Amino acid sequence: MKHYILLFSILTFCLCHSCITWGTDDDESLSSEYQPIIMQRADFESTTLLESTPRTIENSGKIYVKDNFIFINEVNKGFHIINNSNPENPINIAFVKVLGSSDLSIKNNIFYVNNARDLIAFTINETTNALTITKRIKNVFPQIWSPDGFQYYGLGVNDIIVDWELVN
Repeated sequence: MKHYILLFSILTFCLCHSCITWGTDDDESLSSEYQPIIMQRADFESTTLLESTPRTIENSGKIYVKDNFIFINEVNKGFHIINNSNPENPINIAFVKVLGSSDLSIKNNIFYVNNARDLIAFTINETTNALTITKRIKNVFPQIWSPDGFQYYGLGVNDIIVDWELVN
């Protein structure tokens, strides 16, 4: 019986000790090193557009291939459109600005993209370089978490996190 009491005491001490920080710098790990970039819904919904001037790829995410085009996600910013009709010489031709984006799917020439909290469907008219949002389903996705895994609380009903910036 004494062995069980001793074993229980040691286990209890180890478990309690592992939960106490003892005044170390672990307290700092309870906050994020990133600050959310927040937009109001009214402004946010008008930000998706087709830019005819291509951007430099800086923080690439997922890649999608359709016909002679490659779509490369610029994390939380949008998608680069690459003309790959000559695979030996792909050409970056445009950028689709979609804030808070990370993924894309295309069916019947309709693009489906996560736009921060919303799911949007849009088409691109190649002759006029016009992007038309055909449908928006609001609040399908949760708010974007910070790159270090923290969720930001205290948002208003119409606040949308579109990205995070490093504060150090």
